Amino acid sequence: MTPPIAAVAFDKDGVTFDSERIYAESLLQTLVALPQPPADAQALVDACSGLSSAATAALLQQTLGADVDMDAFFRRWFAQRDAIIATRGVPFMPGADTLIEALYAAGYPLALVTADDLDNVLADFQRCPQPELLQRFSVVITADDVARTKPDPEPYQRAAAYLGVAPEAMLVLEDSDVGAQAALAAGCPVFLLAADCQPAPQIAQAVRRIIHHHDAVREVLL
Repeated sequence: MTPPIAAVAFDKDGVTFDSERIYAESLLQTLVALPQPPADAQALVDACSGLSSAATAALLQQTLGADVDMDAFFRRWFAQRDAIIATRGVPFMPGADTLIEALYAAGYPLALVTADDLDNVLADFQRCPQPELLQRFSVVITADDVARTKPDPEPYQRAAAYLGVAPEAMLVLEDSDVGAQAALAAGCPVFLLAADCQPAPQIAQAVRRIIHHHDAVREVLL
């Protein structure tokens, strides 16, 4: 018998914040500005979606070659990112802010689980329209808190343990195949937010539901 949902875990980029597009846009700009840009820069950007900073750096280094200084590359990338954010801010995904408030008001313990590091989490909330929403999360699990980040199940296992619920009772909201793999491996039910792209077929079959807006979560839990 499927246990009732007792808690909810949010991914950060692409679920809580509409920041995945900002990271992707700024990465693409940085890649095409290289003296020798990759043959398919967009495919490389897509492959980085959902990866931790360390995994992204490793993939970029492998693809671009050992001669590319990754520290300098990341500085240029993040300068591009910050320039975009300075103009647009860090917006919430449509409906994410009101969903967080509604779930919190309804008594659901909430977790924020990301492959990003804590400094970036804090910076994103400081630059978003409602920084106080960070306080709605009982726990924030970042790459700094685990030995292995997504797609390993450890981040979601830690979140469920902290919230005091079985993984099977913690609904995970994800937007990437990498994140969904982590949640599924932890034993969590997954709603996959497919706002911009379709998941891999095996992921689409494994998740509990594919959604296109946060209102779908409201319909189930509230």
